[in-house]
Amino acid sequence: MRFKNYIENTDIFGFDKDNYREEPDDNMLSKPINKFDIELMMELLSNKSINEVFAYCPFVNEIRWGNQPGSVKLEIDTGLTFHIKKLVTDLQGNPRWITKRMLQLNRQGYGGLEDAVSQEIYEHLKNYSEGIIEAPKNDYDGLESLVQHLFNKTKRTCKEIFLPEGIKKLNDDAFIIKYGVRGQGVQAPDQRRVEQNQTLIAYDREQGVIRITNYNVTSSVGGRHDWSLGENDLDLYFMPTQDREEISECLAVHLKYY
Repeated sequence: MRFKNYIENTDIFGFDKDNYREEPDDNMLSKPINKFDIELMMELLSNKSINEVFAYCPFVNEIRWGNQPGSVKLEIDTGLTFHIKKLVTDLQGNPRWITKRMLQLNRQGYGGLEDAVSQEIYEHLKNYSEGIIEAPKNDYDGLESLVQHLFNKTKRTCKEIFLPEGIKKLNDDAFIIKYGVRGQGVQAPDQRRVEQNQTLIAYDREQGVIRITNYNVTSSVGGRHDWSLGENDLDLYFMPTQDREEISECLAVHLKYY
């Protein structure tokens, strides 16, 4: 046998020692990532009714089931976060869509599973439509306790880039939760760096509702610290009668997948 033939027919490195046979894999999650089709999921949801009310889509990223108190809707933001909201009225008779649940779609894909995702979202929507209708209050005195709960919850679940800095009390009806941001990095002179991420929790006694907004505080790169307020990344309404775990879970989802 020539040396060339010997090399070609000899398992020198042991690669062929165990003749491994790969088993068929039917798990869709192990397939190459496909882009999730939001339009397909919305179309599937629009064909479903809730409490004998058919869906309608006022916007491409929103589906509503009804326009009376107790109705529910789904909103989808650009980060593929699903907002499940319920229609109530405040003390002045104004309609308010309060947030009941926020769900973050797995950003690794789920392409091809639009039907399964739409069914899960539908079950949540149906469940919240059957619950009690939350009421506003003009004498709510639990805001400070709620803010402390929000801070403790988000400290455990927020993204690693955030550094908890504490709570600032503006008055009895308004508090700010402050998070520092690590690793702002070097940026171009015409850009801005993030100094803080803040969450404002405010209670409106005239309307009887709680509003939570999240935004960044920024400064110009290479200049003085001007601490300018950025646009809202989150703007949600809640009722004082909602469970505080329900409220805190929404803020926790936002900061976890920021």
